[in-house]
Amino acid sequence: MEYTMFLDTAHEQWGWPSRDEVFAPTATGAGLLAQLASDKLGRAISRRPDGDGVRVGVLAANPNATESPIAIICEFPRKVSEETLRETHRLAWNFCHSRLLITIEPHVVRKWSCCEPPVAGEIEGLFDTIASPEIGPPLDLDSRQKPSAPEHAVESLHWVEFISGRFFETHEQRFRPDKRADQMLLRNLAEVRERLMEAGLGDDKSHDLLARVIFIQFLFDRKDTEGKAALNAEELHRLHSEGVLASHHESFGDILSDYEDTYSLFRWLNDKFNGDLFPGKGSALEQEAAWADERSQVTPENLELLARFVSGEERMKDGQLSLWPYYAFDAIPLDFISTIYEQFVRKETGTGIHYTPAHLVDLMLDSVLPWNGDEWNLKIIDPSCGSGVFLVKAFQRIIHRWKRSHPDESINGEVLAVTGRAILHQ
Repeated sequence: MEYTMFLDTAHEQWGWPSRDEVFAPTATGAGLLAQLASDKLGRAISRRPDGDGVRVGVLAANPNATESPIAIICEFPRKVSEETLRETHRLAWNFCHSRLLITIEPHVVRKWSCCEPPVAGEIEGLFDTIASPEIGPPLDLDSRQKPSAPEHAVESLHWVEFISGRFFETHEQRFRPDKRADQMLLRNLAEVRERLMEAGLGDDKSHDLLARVIFIQFLFDRKDTEGKAALNAEELHRLHSEGVLASHHESFGDILSDYEDTYSLFRWLNDKFNGDLFPGKGSALEQEAAWADERSQVTPENLELLARFVSGEERMKDGQLSLWPYYAFDAIPLDFISTIYEQFVRKETGTGIHYTPAHLVDLMLDSVLPWNGDEWNLKIIDPSCGSGVFLVKAFQRIIHRWKRSHPDESINGEVLAVTGRAILHQ
């Protein structure tokens, strides 16, 4: 499959890393980030009609570090539609590992801010006051050697502009941290929780409902290698045919508008998954008492608010409609769930709780559980796990070690389950 020569030119003339260093870096840090970007973005983009053959990599200032790369690179073998470019940006915005996305087509190179949300498209009026996240004029590859080519478009792509930080300083207002997907999601969740509490729902139950909403949306978004999600319209129809759901539903928001079916789905998921996300644990009598207690507090109006929120129909304090339909929970970093827990930890837990920032977790694990180790059959215990960020990051490293030890095998659910059971906490 033929690709543009832009990356080779950028390497030879502008000091960029080589093509191999972008897509298949051998250093552990950059290699992990490139693989993660390829898994999170590349698979989703390649399922689009014109996305087949896309290559996803990273521009890393320090190839040995697992810190955020300078840019995510998406190289297409052909011209792609505007819809595919917008979807690529949406995924990169959700990925949260880089401030910048660079898309390369045979005829043009574009720069996009990953600190600005997607623009209007799928949902009418959703982003009616937000400008395009594309930064500056695109570089026309067919005319870059001609006098008519915009010189500043070429200059802005020099490696020194990136490595020195001048590019980000020049466009400072386009890279506001508060516009990142994770930060906007936290604010959206906090605002919805506030509205639930204003409607009379307690802090505990508000917290529990939002945690379930995130988990269930992840099941709708997370797709396997064949592009099939755990929950989708087909699965909802099956649940209806089996009598789990009383009505036909096409989406998560549709279910939340139906109080009885929402709790039918909750109970079905409670039977499928361990943990305390749902109240139905213990003996049969204890389960029924727990469900009854919750339903005595959660009203249809509470669920209707959540339905409007996940459908993008609830207007936030800033005047914009909910961003929820543009979040991609299969692209948002898993350790961000720990951040959500920290943000919404129950008030009654009191003082004395301190959460370890993700970069410090990586620093500590680099010493005791480095990425490039060979041993993977390990047991990990975190007696004071809190939000579980050490456990999440340790699990990621052990899975990486398993892949290194089994280069010709594909990891499956059984391996993940066995490895996950070794990540213990008390």
